[in-house]
Amino acid sequence: MAYERRIIGFIDILGFGQLVLDSEDDSEKFDLIKGVLEKINSVDDILGSPEDFFAHSNYAYLSPEAKKEMDELHESMKAAAGPKRVRITTFSDSIVFSCSADSDGLTDFRYFLTKLLVYISPFKLLIRGGITCGSLVHTDELIFGPAMNNAYFLESKVAKYPRIVVSGKFESFIEELGKDTLTDLVKQELIRTDNETISYVDCLALTTNKVAQNMCGANAYEMLLNEKSTIEALIKDAPEDPTVASKLKWYVKYFNDFLMRKSEVEVLLSHVQGVPLETAMIPVSELRVRIP
Repeated sequence: MAYERRIIGFIDILGFGQLVLDSEDDSEKFDLIKGVLEKINSVDDILGSPEDFFAHSNYAYLSPEAKKEMDELHESMKAAAGPKRVRITTFSDSIVFSCSADSDGLTDFRYFLTKLLVYISPFKLLIRGGITCGSLVHTDELIFGPAMNNAYFLESKVAKYPRIVVSGKFESFIEELGKDTLTDLVKQELIRTDNETISYVDCLALTTNKVAQNMCGANAYEMLLNEKSTIEALIKDAPEDPTVASKLKWYVKYFNDFLMRKSEVEVLLSHVQGVPLETAMIPVSELRVRIP
């Protein structure tokens, strides 16, 4: 066993600890926790299931014989990918995922993060996290290394708000890969504010992109509606705690800023045998939330 150079994300679900404490006497909160964890544990990387991976190859409409062939192809692809696939460890309210630090790994990493964000969206919970690149051991039994420590530090000490910050090591890794469609996309999905040296992931851009729509079945407008509902519910139930208030205020500003930048999102209206047929651009500016 030796260290590998890997991309790693450490994600924490905010408020989950209190949910667990409350769930002992509240069956609704118990069911919520169960639902969240089941959804998280069902998140897979880009190979996913045959239904996901071949979603736009008319998989759902194939004959049993043709599906069998596609299933066998899918299994062979998974076997070939082997160690390069996303490795996932969950414990309590945290999710750690990593993959090889190369172009294929970045593709899988981006897809996994998109799917995770889409899956968590309906539960009215916010997340905070850190992403870095470095030396790591990540197996089914073990996870440790400087990159793990760095990712945890970013989440717990640097992020501060409901956002996923990225380290300079991750940004350097993107530069090493060179200029292509994937690295350009990833750079566009990072935000660096004028008064900070840290970058963070534009999570709403991920949940409303083509990957979220085509491979996760996400509706971009519904994703933003979910976020608006989440924010308003959290504002309504927020305790009289200035720390909580500052986090919510930050997230409301990020949400409203995204709506100003995006102005409208593309939504799939119809498809034929899994292939997109008709889409429409839906305005989103009316979803703005008043800053508390």
